[in-house]
Amino acid sequence: MKTAFSANKPLQMMKMISTAKIIELRRQPRSLCSPSAESGVAIITVMLIIALMVTLLGFLIEQQHLMIRRMANQNVAEQGYQYAAGVDAWAARLLHDDADRVVDYAGEDWARFGVPEKLESGDQESFSLDLNSAEEKKKLPTIDFGIAGIEYKIDDLQGRFNLNNLANREPVFLSGQKSIFLNLLQVLEVGEFDAREQLYAALVDWLDDNDTRTPAGGAESSDYQIKSTPYYAADQKLTSLGELRFIEGFDEKTINAIAPYVTVLPIENAKININSTSTEVLASLSAVPVVDTSSVDLFLAEREDENFLGFQPNQIQNAEFAIIGASPSGGQFVRNMMQTNSYFFRVTTRVVVGDYHYCGQTTVLREGADPDSSARVTIINRQHNTLCDEIVH
Repeated sequence: MKTAFSANKPLQMMKMISTAKIIELRRQPRSLCSPSAESGVAIITVMLIIALMVTLLGFLIEQQHLMIRRMANQNVAEQGYQYAAGVDAWAARLLHDDADRVVDYAGEDWARFGVPEKLESGDQESFSLDLNSAEEKKKLPTIDFGIAGIEYKIDDLQGRFNLNNLANREPVFLSGQKSIFLNLLQVLEVGEFDAREQLYAALVDWLDDNDTRTPAGGAESSDYQIKSTPYYAADQKLTSLGELRFIEGFDEKTINAIAPYVTVLPIENAKININSTSTEVLASLSAVPVVDTSSVDLFLAEREDENFLGFQPNQIQNAEFAIIGASPSGGQFVRNMMQTNSYFFRVTTRVVVGDYHYCGQTTVLREGADPDSSARVTIINRQHNTLCDEIVH
């Protein structure tokens, strides 16, 4: 019996050790490396990968939508530009074909150039750059571009006072332009006397080519350099009315008040067309402050007659008398500042394609007094895709 017990002893010992080990393992906490823990980690990893893929997919979809939208905007912008370019070409042809360039007034075809009228039944829609028949020429102001969302017009810029006239350095001429500018500010009730003098001085300093500050409120580069956003005075002629906001004293209220009555032309001696000007501008053509504009109103009221064919050159003297009447205290009339025709025009266009608004302004120079082949019509400035509210009134 003793021998048998000894032979089975190792086996019994192994069973005892195994039992004790199992009991010990059950008492210990489960290891993180157990099969169930590994399964949880795998699930979390898969979820993170899926979340990353969904995020990446969303990003790619967003970029695709942006790209599609960008391409659509570019296509619409190009379409709007082509419509505007077509309007410019049509307007240039109207101005070129003007039969009488000695007198430009509101009854001519170019002045009636506007929103197309609906064609009569049976008429064909057409747009050709070659006009041969008189019948075609009659339809010039009423073309159809094929879309409803388009507006266009031609404005006579020489019905306004050219601010770049103040860049002229000839003393006598500049003195007369100063009187016109200050009179215009007075008629428009812009500021008091001192404020108007400061506006004039700041504008002249912006236009001149030196660093000498004009008395009574001028401003040069040294004044603009101390601003929070420093810049230099242009020291050259204005290129647009928007440039006024950089000049000392020209705040938004002032600019909005004078904008309908002034313009920016690339010359320093632009005259006023009495056929297209306003009472405010014409009354300002005086060497003394304007007291009353009633006589100018009465003179310009002749343009309301349905048979009016424009003031002729020999009627400029009548305008002179009306302006002198606007200044009862007397004063010398700026005689060489009036004419009955114009050389500079502006074509304004608004195109609506879907939800997209495309706007533009084009300044046109029409040279010569006779509508012949040598009298060119030239686009000298084109501003497209600008803010509609700023250029269409």
